[in-house]
Amino acid sequence: MGLKPIKKRRLFEEIIVAIEEYIEEENISSGERLPSENELASLFQVSKTAVREAMSVLQANGIIEKRSGAGIFLTDLHGDTIAGRVTNNLLSQKDYREILEFRRGLEVEAAALAAVNATEEDLSAIREAQRKLLEAQTSGRLGLEEDFLFHYSIILASHNSIYKEVFDNVADKFEEGIRISKLQSSKVPGRFVEVYEEHNDILEGVKSRDPKKAADAMRNHLIKNEKKIWSNRKVKKEPL
Repeated sequence: MGLKPIKKRRLFEEIIVAIEEYIEEENISSGERLPSENELASLFQVSKTAVREAMSVLQANGIIEKRSGAGIFLTDLHGDTIAGRVTNNLLSQKDYREILEFRRGLEVEAAALAAVNATEEDLSAIREAQRKLLEAQTSGRLGLEEDFLFHYSIILASHNSIYKEVFDNVADKFEEGIRISKLQSSKVPGRFVEVYEEHNDILEGVKSRDPKKAADAMRNHLIKNEKKIWSNRKVKKEPL
């Protein structure tokens, strides 16, 4: 089974989360100066280009202000988190609602099919994706690629070529949905543990060859994720 290559990209999002943590740890207030791009690159051990991209996103979202000859300054966030401010501008509410609806429509049935059709190789791939997700979290990363890989492995394990084709065609939007979810939940205590346990429930349903158990576990995971998203005070579900 060949997995679709996942490009390593969007490092700027990891940097944004790291900057938010740095601001909290250093107790930096609105109007105060932040380290320079060169200093941040050295601090986070990343390229200046990646830091510059992150700072451009923060500036576009009104989170920082660059003053010529003076440096970079934190603006007034009015109680928002930085990740929350950024994610609110990534997709329209309608687009995001449709992504969540699509995931429920496809992934729940894919999990049921995986419970019937998965090979030992498929199970190994799902377990490996789960292991990599834990590794990412342990190392302080968001685990965007690893989370995507877990869900994509379920699609592949369904052994339905049409499901795979449809998923591949919308993979970018799907990944964007995961990205927003990860950024918004990065500051929610205990959310990673919940996600990890929900993934384990899905895996257990597939391993036990129980389609209902696998489907129910996937549905529970996706619905809990949706509730977390819509409970964000800046993200309100639009009427249908």
